[in-house]
Amino acid sequence: MTDNKPLQINDWWQSPLGELVLALEQEKIAGLTSPILGSFTIQIGGGARLKPLSNRIENQSWLGAEGDITALPEALPFRSHSIDNLLLLHVLEYADDPHQVLRETERVLAADGKVILCCFNPISLWGLRRLFSWQDAAPWHGYFFTKTRLKDWLALLNFEVTEQHKILFRPPFKHPRWLEGSHFLERWGKRLWPWFGAVSVMVATKRTIPLTPLRENKRQHRLFPSPGLVNKPITRDNKHGSC
Repeated sequence: MTDNKPLQINDWWQSPLGELVLALEQEKIAGLTSPILGSFTIQIGGGARLKPLSNRIENQSWLGAEGDITALPEALPFRSHSIDNLLLLHVLEYADDPHQVLRETERVLAADGKVILCCFNPISLWGLRRLFSWQDAAPWHGYFFTKTRLKDWLALLNFEVTEQHKILFRPPFKHPRWLEGSHFLERWGKRLWPWFGAVSVMVATKRTIPLTPLRENKRQHRLFPSPGLVNKPITRDNKHGSC
């Protein structure tokens, strides 16, 4: 990351808009239907530590400017296959190399581990605001990725998306009174325009086998039977008896 971007986004999390985003994400993550298993969870990003993902979590650390661990998301300081769950709160939008962030995610996650992605949705009122804003201030200075692109990136790393949601349907008002007054849009947005929420919440599971099974070549199977089915060859000695 560059020197100024983390400071901008970290300050923005303390604003009314930033606090609203975190509150709604915490609410949605707490109500996920996919079971969150394992004992070790790492939260990366966000302006505050979220509550544990489940009662089974024994150790949930926060990698961030004010968290337990300070490191770049492109170079996570964890052993391979050592983390049960990763929570990425708006990390891809502000990373210098979002592909490397996902590669590191795949590396450190254990088999069947989960990654929970929270990303801003470009097809929303917030995405429209970004297009017509000076893109040098948080949160508009990041890159907003579509759900399709995120799913393609995850599929290349053999992740299976098991759950996805859209939240936050009110416009990005700065004034707290306007934010509170537009609360009714949350209810109507879920019913009338559910795909245009400002934030995408996606859960993906790391698979250790290919998602598309290979087709068995029957002809090859006939020509080359398995070793356990190969008949004992008949030698000259076996056929005529030993002398």
